[in-house]
Amino acid sequence: MIVIIVISSSRDISTCRLRASPMPSSTMTRLLTLCFVYAAPAVYAFTPPATVNIPLLFDSSGRYNAAASSTARNLTSQDGVSILGSSINGSVIKEDCTMATSNGSSWPYPNQTIVVANDQGIGTLFGNGVSGMVGLGTNKNIQTPSSGSYSAGFNDTIFGGWLNRNPGATNFSYGMDIHPPAIIPSASSSGLASNVNLGSGGGTLHWLQPDNSAYVNDQVVWRSVESSAASSSDSQQADWQVMLDGWSAKIGSSSAGNSASMLTNVDPFYPDIYMPLSQAQQIHDAITGAVLQSSLSTIPGQSQAWTVPCNTQISFTVNIGSQSFTVDQSILVVPQSDGTCVSVIEAWTSTNNTQYILGARFISQLYLVFNIPRDGTDQIGFAPRTQSKSRDIGAIVGGTVGGVAGVVALGLLAFYLIRRRQDNSFFKRAAYFEEEAKVARTVEPYVVGQGPPTPAQASHLAFGSPPMSPSAPLLGQLDTGAAVAPPSYEEASESGARSPTLPRDSKSGYLRRQTLMSTAGSPSATPNDTSEFSGSSAI
Repeated sequence: MIVIIVISSSRDISTCRLRASPMPSSTMTRLLTLCFVYAAPAVYAFTPPATVNIPLLFDSSGRYNAAASSTARNLTSQDGVSILGSSINGSVIKEDCTMATSNGSSWPYPNQTIVVANDQGIGTLFGNGVSGMVGLGTNKNIQTPSSGSYSAGFNDTIFGGWLNRNPGATNFSYGMDIHPPAIIPSASSSGLASNVNLGSGGGTLHWLQPDNSAYVNDQVVWRSVESSAASSSDSQQADWQVMLDGWSAKIGSSSAGNSASMLTNVDPFYPDIYMPLSQAQQIHDAITGAVLQSSLSTIPGQSQAWTVPCNTQISFTVNIGSQSFTVDQSILVVPQSDGTCVSVIEAWTSTNNTQYILGARFISQLYLVFNIPRDGTDQIGFAPRTQSKSRDIGAIVGGTVGGVAGVVALGLLAFYLIRRRQDNSFFKRAAYFEEEAKVARTVEPYVVGQGPPTPAQASHLAFGSPPMSPSAPLLGQLDTGAAVAPPSYEEASESGARSPTLPRDSKSGYLRRQTLMSTAGSPSATPNDTSEFSGSSAI
């Protein structure tokens, strides 16, 4: 679910500050959003929105103090959110908030539902540059009642609030372009969170409109959210669960895989890749020297991890329709400060858990488009990043038909920087695409005609063919500007800083998100705005 949680403080800070860290609900990088006091709600006349760039950054701003705000409204209710196997509780309020944008302006979202967390028994979830979390769920698929007296719904989310203020819009969309996680808050006081460098970034959310220049437009493959699917893990929300088409792994000369459909939660709040126990064992049984080390798992008590030789050669591929997205050992094998290495492919400790989670590390290697219609089914678009937008890391994420292409780009929290593979042919291809990018400066506007495709339609299509929805056609405007989810409110806590050593992450991640908005009119001609979060946050 989507919950905005803020850690209370006695300081006279009257701004609801949501900070974003480079890893999200982000895993990674925490999505911090600035929630400043918004003096007077504006009356909006809807026009198709331009992209608003929300940078995910760490800063030194303090915690939110509702008592110092003139616009905070107490709802006399309590709510709780389950995060990293721990529960966070607090009072529910309404607050007028804003997100700082990359051009220095502010994107307002008034009357936002927020949980002000007053329970300090939350380990290292907040601290080290992370003072809160902004949830990017929809609250549409909540299957278990809240632990508090407040029952959150779609209208409590940022998406529902925006659609209520813009009755002419039929959907809320955004693109996610995050970096690999550098830190990951833990629910344990001895958790894995570490200090981060203030000012460091975890990627960008392309708010209100995806950035068409950030991904390969004609290789987007859409998947509808499985709204009726029951999660096999009682601690996971089903807001962004989709059916994918199997996985495969190559370890040296050995291979493993499963072509069966996989119910998958796409969530950058988690740093790693999580699989059923039997599936993860297939992979690690093929790695000579792999040793089970439950103490290194990023979800203590729920998942288990393996140490592997640091020179392990491995690739992991997820199939979505006719496309394949692959990452290699530069993402899958993470060095530790003691000289050992850990596999980011984890297994659930319970043999009854058949769910998969693709966390920040995997998500950071492709571009995601989230489409939330006013009515109808939510969808996720998976696309390879454009060569010019790829990160300087060795993972190869492909969006080829029937194959893997080298295109790389989870992070609410922070990310590992990985060196690029020394592959001459790869660099030649990279140079070729970069030269093309210099010439192809013009990007065709994104025009949504009939909404996201259904399973009966093509599994991938140019982004110019909008996702299908029972709502009115989407008319989007592309933004060539460059660049957490778990709960459906927003969380904020206090300090933030990161250590030079990159420790084992726990769930979190950074996101880049852009959204496609639609209306019954024609595509908006308004210029693109850019917006950014300052501070650290957890997506």
